[in-house]
Amino acid sequence: MSMRDERLISLLVKELQRVSGLRVSILTHAGGDPDSICSAFVLKKILKEIFQVEDVSISVPESPTSHTKALLEYFSIDLAKNLQDIDVYLVVDVGSPEQLGEYCKIVFEEDKKVIVIDHHSDTENRYSPNVKVYSSDSYQSLCELIYDLAEHLELELDLKDAEALLIGIYYDTVRLSIADTETSRKICRLIDKGVNLSNVLSRLELGMDNSERIARLKGAARMKIYRFGDWLIVITNVKRFQSSVARSLILLGAHLALAVGEVEKDWLRASIRASQEFVEQSRINLGVDLAAKIGSSLGGYGGGHSSAAHFECRANLEDLSNRFIEELSQMLNLKPEVVEV
Repeated sequence: MSMRDERLISLLVKELQRVSGLRVSILTHAGGDPDSICSAFVLKKILKEIFQVEDVSISVPESPTSHTKALLEYFSIDLAKNLQDIDVYLVVDVGSPEQLGEYCKIVFEEDKKVIVIDHHSDTENRYSPNVKVYSSDSYQSLCELIYDLAEHLELELDLKDAEALLIGIYYDTVRLSIADTETSRKICRLIDKGVNLSNVLSRLELGMDNSERIARLKGAARMKIYRFGDWLIVITNVKRFQSSVARSLILLGAHLALAVGEVEKDWLRASIRASQEFVEQSRINLGVDLAAKIGSSLGGYGGGHSSAAHFECRANLEDLSNRFIEELSQMLNLKPEVVEV
């Protein structure tokens, strides 16, 4: 059996042993996503069957996304709304406290035990010292970390468990496009349990509605292109679907894309995506070097992975764009050239 971080898994097991008999609430980030929902699903089984935690609930802050709703229905997950009478909050796939949205104050203002399990960059430094954080960005998805936990505990995964872990890995590796050798081995083991990935995805993949299509088209029409040597960096603004728009601009040919939208006056939400070529050669980690740095410096927050990140901050579009380009210029040690379109 191989795992990426055996020490982390061993420490996490010792921590989870202490929640036996307590009331546990598993929390995802606001809206949820496949990796967080599927991790929560299998983690609930681990708590019940291995650690004898009878009272375990799953909650998603704010409104679940349409994709999250499809997963909740497929895995028959009933969300709990009441976070009172909880002994332990188990926060999964949440790189910073602010991502808990409406639940942030409830979780951290009460004198309750909080355990964070994550795989984003620099997560440990974003929580107060009294929060127990078990995180390693060597994992490509949280579902992969939960897979290692289940293997370490010798838990027999059934078909639904295998489907859940494979779905989380699939989406957080950008539909397996960045899956490395270790992740690929685990994918094969999960498929060996009888998972028909194409069949599962056909039931979960939602067609893109026209509002998202229009956002992508507007994002492409509004983008400003900068050339940093051989790198093509684009910035655009759209009201919604920032992550989808940024992702689509990479597919169009950009090496790095920033999509920004105004949530309210002078409060912006942004998503960053980069090609693997850019990440590997520039050695820039989008989550740590750009999202977290810019977000916190402008009165907000941010984080993510090496090739995908997001942040929110207090600024206007022009100032944020200028700041983003300045940061990149320093990191790449190159002066940008605006490409006329």
